[in-house]
Amino acid sequence: MTSSYYGRDEEVVQRLRPEPMTAEEEAAQAGIEDIDFDIFRHKMHMIALEGKETTMKLGASTAMRWGDVAFGIFTAQGDLAICATGIYHHAVLGQIPIKYIVKHWRDEPSVGVRDGDAFFYNDPFYGGVHAADMGLAIPVFAGNRLICFVGAAVHTGECGGTEPGGTVQNAKSKYYEGLQMPPIKVGEKYALREDLLNMFAAMNRDPRTMILDLKARLAAARIVQRRILALVNEKGADFVIGALRRVLKVTGEAARQKIAALNDGVYRQPRFLDMVGSEPGLTRINLTVIKKGDRLTLDLTGSSPMLHDKPLNSFFQGLIGLAMVYFCGWFFHDLPANNGLLEAVDWKFPDDSLVNAKGEVSTSLAPVVQSYFAHAMFLCGARMVYSSDPKRAVAAWFSGFAIPIYAGVNQAGEPVADITPEINATGAGGRSDMDGVDGAGAFFATVSDCSDVEATEADRPVVYLFRNFFNGSYGHGKYRGGAGAGIGLMVHHVPWLAMGSMGAGAHFPSTLGLFGGNAVPPTFVQTVDGSNMKALMRANDSPIARSLAEVYSAMNPEQGERKFNDIDMVVRPRLNGDTSYISVSGGGGYGDPIEREPAAVLRDLKFGRTTAWAAQNIYHVVYDPDSLRLDEAATTARRQEVRQHRIARGRPYDEFMAEWRKLTPPKDILKYYGSYPDPEAGFAPQALPKAVNM
Repeated sequence: MTSSYYGRDEEVVQRLRPEPMTAEEEAAQAGIEDIDFDIFRHKMHMIALEGKETTMKLGASTAMRWGDVAFGIFTAQGDLAICATGIYHHAVLGQIPIKYIVKHWRDEPSVGVRDGDAFFYNDPFYGGVHAADMGLAIPVFAGNRLICFVGAAVHTGECGGTEPGGTVQNAKSKYYEGLQMPPIKVGEKYALREDLLNMFAAMNRDPRTMILDLKARLAAARIVQRRILALVNEKGADFVIGALRRVLKVTGEAARQKIAALNDGVYRQPRFLDMVGSEPGLTRINLTVIKKGDRLTLDLTGSSPMLHDKPLNSFFQGLIGLAMVYFCGWFFHDLPANNGLLEAVDWKFPDDSLVNAKGEVSTSLAPVVQSYFAHAMFLCGARMVYSSDPKRAVAAWFSGFAIPIYAGVNQAGEPVADITPEINATGAGGRSDMDGVDGAGAFFATVSDCSDVEATEADRPVVYLFRNFFNGSYGHGKYRGGAGAGIGLMVHHVPWLAMGSMGAGAHFPSTLGLFGGNAVPPTFVQTVDGSNMKALMRANDSPIARSLAEVYSAMNPEQGERKFNDIDMVVRPRLNGDTSYISVSGGGGYGDPIEREPAAVLRDLKFGRTTAWAAQNIYHVVYDPDSLRLDEAATTARRQEVRQHRIARGRPYDEFMAEWRKLTPPKDILKYYGSYPDPEAGFAPQALPKAVNM
């Protein structure tokens, strides 16, 4: 290595913005015509898109098969220039491992970077999220000249931690999390090293999926390599190298121009998490977005302290990756998605905070921390852009996680360990002129799919009892959030299967509404051990539940040991015939619900998208329950009563705050919060963390 120290490289993870332009890149600029550059950008995007689609077709894990794929083309220095993905954070964060490779391995005689090489990585410190997110990159040479890198990053459902399924709810340090590999050469001379593949397989509960996913990334990268070399042969190496750099330059300039056009301001959004691993507990992520001139600053001062023996921590670079989800998909939606956007962004992360992990702490549940941060970005961003582009001020998609996890042996006798794909069936947030889209995808992977249930059942030992839109999953509003999916699963084909779930938002909402819109309801998992479901299905004389609404109906004939679990449910054995029920939730509401058109409420009621209770008690619509005929005069009067009641409840701000400051959550819930109400002072004396048991 370039240093005799074999620890983490704290310097390379800071290099999220584009590297300085090299003399080679600068010299190439004069030979690039504008029309050729526009054609180049389009062609390279299509090449990257082919790589993404190939990765999906060849992969085995749930995330890879259904589109949670980040595929990028990076400059020879490691900057992301071209991106074909709906999961922007992995693409942007993928530059850190490549910059590590350039810094440490390119000139290292025992390793080197040569034509035909392939590098694997999944260390969360360099990947930014957690160990289940794995990537592979290859260098592209024209002769002896390094042109660029190509890489793919995807969540692979198992990484060999102390709990199966890619996340460890009870991790006390990074040593609980399984495989964590800094960038390592796994292939050379266009061949993978079988000894290293054998090592990976031995460290994983689902070796078949691990190896197939790795090979899928490589196969797709090789296709993209051939396409790039064909372009080099046509236009020349100087043109390709220079044009990749120009993409970053024009993107950074355009980003600063777009920010400069907005009003200066300060936008604040605290977000509160209700789970600390498998334990209920309150923590805070405190985001302040400062817009001044042509720059944005993301300030996380005021967030809860780092958790030394819990998995709810995130590296700062991971949160910058999630900021890019909002930037690429919403704020800079009309600009190319690459790290040139970060030329206009600064950030400040407090030391010893759960949003700026250090040392050996676990980041296994970093996706939860990052999704709550991303939700704060949505809310701050909506307020920031409203005055200039109100249609871009949208309520957030579901910004938590509610993911079933499983591990065991499938019906073919093969080991499996993964997640189900329904996180890709959450609802979009309401907008200024229309409802959010039902089952839109995932906010972090908007170009993704949730699979056909038959495809999942084909090699997973479960049966779907139902999967459809849940009318209690979204935030109400003038324009409601899109509905998310509700699912029922039953263990089938095998004697038992280890099952759990990962997420947050079981005690209070994970996703708030916007401009008076309602939050998304909390979500949880219902399990029924010793269920009589199979007997009911055999008898076929009692209608079984076909939706989550029917699961909670008094008419539901299912019997067994019913439990209500937090969404962060630790994996445990479930027997053949046991059932689980979960909602992945919808989007936040936009605007005051009593401003919603009554006809829209009745339409939702007709098609099962809302309930009679919500129509009457949230939207305050008066109608005939049999014919669904609207009583317009009574509805207008009822809504006016609601407005008058709100006015009567109102109090002067100072009076309200005087009462509010007397309130505090229970001490046991504040164990990990830090000092209340300001977490920055550190842990309260009665809540010091126990020594970490390594």
